[in-house]
Amino acid sequence: MSRPPPPMLCVPEKKTAAAELFRDRHFFGATTFSDIRDARAAVAVPNPQAQPPASRRALILRYHRLLFSARDDPCAFDENLSFTWHDAFRAHLKHAAASLRFEKAALVFNIGAAASRIAAAHSRVTEEGVRAACWEFQRAAGAFRAVGEMMEEEAATTVDMSSQASAMLERLMLAQAQECCFERALAGGKSPAVCSKVARQVQLKAALFNAEACYRHAIDLHEKTKIGEEVARLQVGINAIVDTKRTARGAPGPLYDYASILEQDMNKSLETAKKENSRVYLFRIPAAASLASLPAASLVRSASLSEILEAIVAAKFWRVDNVYY
Repeated sequence: MSRPPPPMLCVPEKKTAAAELFRDRHFFGATTFSDIRDARAAVAVPNPQAQPPASRRALILRYHRLLFSARDDPCAFDENLSFTWHDAFRAHLKHAAASLRFEKAALVFNIGAAASRIAAAHSRVTEEGVRAACWEFQRAAGAFRAVGEMMEEEAATTVDMSSQASAMLERLMLAQAQECCFERALAGGKSPAVCSKVARQVQLKAALFNAEACYRHAIDLHEKTKIGEEVARLQVGINAIVDTKRTARGAPGPLYDYASILEQDMNKSLETAKKENSRVYLFRIPAAASLASLPAASLVRSASLSEILEAIVAAKFWRVDNVYY
């Protein structure tokens, strides 16, 4: 049975409160003060998720670029000025800081969130779509890693921008980029052994990808007539899915459905392998604990900060809804 690509997870953007910026107190050395003020107002919308992610990213990148073009740190000239940002996952929590570093880090977080939305929206039924999604997930991973590094010197922040959360989000994005590589390997007709290596490296969605790796490795074992180990590998993968489904309440429905279809495919293969072994081969079935770890292959990396912040269109123009800045 042909299975559709499993759903990908994306990160919601952080919301921010309006900030009163004035040329005479904050950006008196900037020649583009009105652009800075208007760019922040465009970023601080009530429902950023309602806007197309590519447009959101262009808006955020433009504001980020303008902040770097200004020589002044507004917080150094006005002790009453602070920037307020809400936690992306628990919007009722917020943090205000008189820190331009905090403002820039929050923007980089939202650049990563937008990249994750763009990646998740790509159709991965073609190689071009898979490649595009893979790169966007790597860009998102790099953004979240950069957030953790930028916030190391900050005394406090929202939980979503802590070093632990940033590392978790980076791993999540890299896992999904690796998943795209796995899909490319499948679509490209790579051997079951290669597909197994790629799938094994994914850490998030651990049980699902462990099962997928066992399944692909079992196909390779079947071709090599190693039926005893094939049975053991399939059983390990099926047990992983069953255990995960038992504790996966609240998981996205499509992801849960994908796990169920994979479980059905593996059960069919297991039934076939058991019949062949009992009737023909009579191989001993090794214990699960005796199985060696599956080989892994890592094909992705986090994008660098320069790659994350590079212009989205050529000639260093920034495009937002057909308007170039």
